Amino acid sequence: MPVRLFLVSPALAVRRALARALDGEAAIDVVGEASTSSEALVRVRAARPDVVLAGSRLQDPDTVEMCRLLLSDAPDLHVLIVDVDEDQKFAGAAFSAGASGVVPDTADEPDLVDAIETAASGRMVMSTKALMRILNAENEAAKDPLATLTPLERELFELVGQGLSNGEIADAMRLAPGTVRNYVSRLLRKLAFERRAQVVALAARRNPG
Repeated sequence: MPVRLFLVSPALAVRRALARALDGEAAIDVVGEASTSSEALVRVRAARPDVVLAGSRLQDPDTVEMCRLLLSDAPDLHVLIVDVDEDQKFAGAAFSAGASGVVPDTADEPDLVDAIETAASGRMVMSTKALMRILNAENEAAKDPLATLTPLERELFELVGQGLSNGEIADAMRLAPGTVRNYVSRLLRKLAFERRAQVVALAARRNPG
């Protein structure tokens, strides 16, 4: 049976080109598309794919959080992420969220098909180079608790560290208050903190002036 694939990318031209190319492969059947992560969270359940292939720059929720939410709803699903920046911190966060693999956007069609089939079989898609980058990032994280934060999470850390409320942070970041609440909860989990006051204390220690 061909692998049932669902595509998530905000770039319509890229998404349609991928759909045409991959649907032409005997081993793959493209069963759905979404332009945003919020759309994907709704449509994936109905499409019942084996693998979700998503871009790394999705927002509200971001790609890592989308992966976490998809897998919490469908544990047998496999999420494969196309990473434009080849960011080891992002890759580490993606694997921690349960992603089956991270592939560079420079991957050619045969490599992408192989990665999709590998993910569908339940195996991890990771190069030796990517593994070494993640291990190095984990070593850095042991030295710096903020090392694994994404740029958005680091900005959120600074705002929470200033003692701002969720409403004030929502205004500053131009996000919905509910989204900020979810992001703050995830930030606390990532830092292994229980209270916002711990973020304020850490921020004060890092910026004593």
